[in-house]
Amino acid sequence: MDLRKYQQKANDYEHLSLRDLLDARALYHVHLMRHPNVVATAVGRYRIRRTDDWPTEEGFGHKGTYERTLANSEVRPYSWPAVLVFVDKWEPESAFKRKGGYDPDDFVPKTLYLPDGRRVPVCIIRAPRVLETEQSAPEDIVFPTNNIGGGYPILADVQGREYVATIACLVTDGHKTYALTNHHVTGEAGEVLASELNGERIVIGSTAPGFRDRLPFTSVYPEWPGVQVNVNIDAGLIDIDTLDRWSAKIRGLGKMGPLADLAADNFTLSMTGCQVIGHGAASGVMRGEIAALFYRYKSVGGFEFVADFLIGPRSTRCFGEKGGEDFVAAEVPELVTHPGDSGTLWLLEPMTKEKEKPPRLPLAMQWGAHVLETGSGAQTYALATCLSTICRELGVDIVRDWNLDQPDTWGAVGHFAIASRVAKKISKSFPRLAKLMDNNALLVSHKDQTILTDDFKHMGDAPFVALADVPDFFWKHGNQGFKRDHEGPNHFADMDEPSAKFKGDLLKLTLDPKNIDPDVWNDFYDSVAEPPIPEHRGLLPFRVWQIFDEMVTFAGNGDRDSFVCAAGVLTHYVGDASQPLHISRLHHGDPDQPGGNGVHDAYETKMVNGNRKAILDGLNAAPVAKKSDRINNGFEAAVATIELMRLAFERVPPADIVAAYMKLKGKKGQAAALWQQFGAGTIECMQTSAHLLALLWQSAWELGDGEKKVKSTARLTQGQAMKVCQPATFLQSFYIDEIGTHLKHPQ
Repeated sequence: MDLRKYQQKANDYEHLSLRDLLDARALYHVHLMRHPNVVATAVGRYRIRRTDDWPTEEGFGHKGTYERTLANSEVRPYSWPAVLVFVDKWEPESAFKRKGGYDPDDFVPKTLYLPDGRRVPVCIIRAPRVLETEQSAPEDIVFPTNNIGGGYPILADVQGREYVATIACLVTDGHKTYALTNHHVTGEAGEVLASELNGERIVIGSTAPGFRDRLPFTSVYPEWPGVQVNVNIDAGLIDIDTLDRWSAKIRGLGKMGPLADLAADNFTLSMTGCQVIGHGAASGVMRGEIAALFYRYKSVGGFEFVADFLIGPRSTRCFGEKGGEDFVAAEVPELVTHPGDSGTLWLLEPMTKEKEKPPRLPLAMQWGAHVLETGSGAQTYALATCLSTICRELGVDIVRDWNLDQPDTWGAVGHFAIASRVAKKISKSFPRLAKLMDNNALLVSHKDQTILTDDFKHMGDAPFVALADVPDFFWKHGNQGFKRDHEGPNHFADMDEPSAKFKGDLLKLTLDPKNIDPDVWNDFYDSVAEPPIPEHRGLLPFRVWQIFDEMVTFAGNGDRDSFVCAAGVLTHYVGDASQPLHISRLHHGDPDQPGGNGVHDAYETKMVNGNRKAILDGLNAAPVAKKSDRINNGFEAAVATIELMRLAFERVPPADIVAAYMKLKGKKGQAAALWQQFGAGTIECMQTSAHLLALLWQSAWELGDGEKKVKSTARLTQGQAMKVCQPATFLQSFYIDEIGTHLKHPQ
């Protein structure tokens, strides 16, 4: 990841690396800490007294010799690498004078020496810890009105007392979405967490199993020295009850950029001085600057404890060199952080004057704070852990937005490709239907050129969404204001989930048509080893059943607008049914073997996106639907959908996809290799999907006598189409224990 736009210019020096500073501190740590005034150490860049002159061609000019504090010094663009030593008292040289001169061991050394003779400077800073009295969070904690998310408060009851903390952001393990915060907030698995929404206290979820408190430094950063050193992690997950009231945006800061993925190979000294921003539940928006890295703040039983980041107030300069055109000098407010800010997500601020600034990158999660005497009063410094470390250790990815980086929807390219070919596969026996759907083809999908080139990343924010992806980007993840509580399970069904009670899985169970019944499926879900909650009980075939019957009604009523919109929406669900990872318990890898989280995106998005033309060309060969193959009711539509799913399992077995992905994970050419193995089968699945859709369209049209009753074959406007899709009553979304009463059962 290129982090240059988030960092200072001329901020890297060739002479010493971060590894060199860590080596030097490890060699001299015992020697440094034996000095009675030393309270902590860190690594970073030398802090320059603010009264010191900036360098010129003639040199540095004035250079102070008085005590250096956090308030009277700053990191400047030319600051050099250094080990930072924090002392609680600044002693003048005269205090160490003895008869016969000075003993060098009495002083904190100004220079440390590596075994090869290189010198590492030491920056001494007077910054005594201020003993914190017990504090409570401010009384004016602001709770959300509509949606909760990163930056908002959570409430935890511990030993009869209520504590406030902050949600960092949403994360996912590929199957479920969680709220991330500190483990000292979440407690043990099963503990109930709450918040307030619109003035009412609500339960938002319970503590999920799995957490990280601390890890050996050499486990987190195996390339660096750190024997008997622990990195404080303090991360836990909240298993969210329902996603309906959650937002992926960070309060007051909006949509975040991609994760600042730091490891030993790109974690450099240039992080020192970077500006960061966060939103704490107690303090609101907090603007800070990374003051130091790997701050050793505590020693217990021979083990040292470090925080990845020490975050303090910003310097007066924002970026650039003094006197240069990019230099900005401004007074900035002090950093204020209170109890209740634990869990705050800190994001890297772009340090550039470009008109189009890049997004803020999520960097670290706050878990504590130290109050230090700065020379001009007490100042709170935040202690935070690198977010990429937390994600790696917990096995999760950040959720940036519902329609961004999401593993639970297969790529828009696949949906639009299938949908773009259906109108051409309608039987010549239905000329008015063919004309109607051809006229509205660009409402259902897109032109080939658009499918071949667009990334479709912003559909969730767009006022118009092509009908083939309305279920995802208008009802499920969109920001247009028409999200549906019960939409999620309509998109999938884990057909290979085994049940001991039913002696098999849904593929086997549905060989008997009488088991294509939502009540039977709900009983099946109750019987599996870990019965899923309603949001995870897939009902895809019943959604097709429901929509087919409604299309018959629309055609019979002569309702052109509703028929066109329902037909376009149906392409999404039938498209889902043709993709093996959307209908398998292995949708995000084998749950019994970690490491498969990315398979969904690798196969259904990256592989498909990389072979768009081959897919479109292949779909041209899909067979035309025959009038004689008519589907007579919604039940038969569900049967045909399950047959499509069965064919997908045979042509592209999900277990084979996962196995191939695990072998290719992290390697170049992954998408190409997956395509070579599964491309032909994937196209066959899509061809069958397009053929089935044409058959469903024309069968519903015929049953409703649309050729006579639908008077107009003209194109709808985009506004008309979206107006039809807005009401929650249009093709209403249900859970599996609700949908049965809304299906028309054959006589």
